[in-house]
Amino acid sequence: MAVRRIPIRTATAVKAAVAAAAFGGLIAGCAPVQMGSAATIGSDSISSSQLNTQVTNLTTAAKPYSKTVQLTAAQVPKDVLGWLIRFKVRENLASSEHLAVTASQSNQALADIYQQAQAQAQQQGVTNVTLAELAVANGLPPDLLNELGRYQAIEIAYAEKHNGGTLPTATATVNAITKQFNTAECHQYKDDSVKVNPQYGQLNYSQYTVVASPDTLSRASGTPPKASTSGTSPSC
Repeated sequence: MAVRRIPIRTATAVKAAVAAAAFGGLIAGCAPVQMGSAATIGSDSISSSQLNTQVTNLTTAAKPYSKTVQLTAAQVPKDVLGWLIRFKVRENLASSEHLAVTASQSNQALADIYQQAQAQAQQQGVTNVTLAELAVANGLPPDLLNELGRYQAIEIAYAEKHNGGTLPTATATVNAITKQFNTAECHQYKDDSVKVNPQYGQLNYSQYTVVASPDTLSRASGTPPKASTSGTSPSC
């Protein structure tokens, strides 16, 4: 049985739920990305060579799991680029919020992710799944797992900061801080003016993933298909 993908977008600040959620057109009016860049985030960029290196890392890491994980050549660069963008924007949010996380906190967040993901995999009938296998199944090169732990630890630190130094437990408080965090991150994407090289696709803001650009080829009738605008701009 194949290892299924786990939803990427995180939606809550409670530690266990955060761990579970980790694995989960040209932008109108935007200037073009920098030459040689797969994406730009503010004044920073993700180079095409950096992306290609991580794509190679992912495809190499996926080979031992060919029976349980199916990757497609067209989707791999989009998945990897999506992770690289999310990591960078989350780091910028941490800087904006003056959040600091330790290596120990990042390691604990990654352990929580693994525990929660294992439980989900078992519910799907998959046992003895490794952390590397889960990473590959979600389009994440395993050598970036430490970045995933830090990514989650930043959200936990945000929740603690905005709840007086401890994680929220009451449902109403969790929901309020979750909404606050999602809004803050949305604004960070806007402030960073994230742009994706159309060679790789476009950013979908509903999940912060890189997806294929709309098909603009004309139909048999001679009219181009109507491109969907859902998720192509921040909702905040």
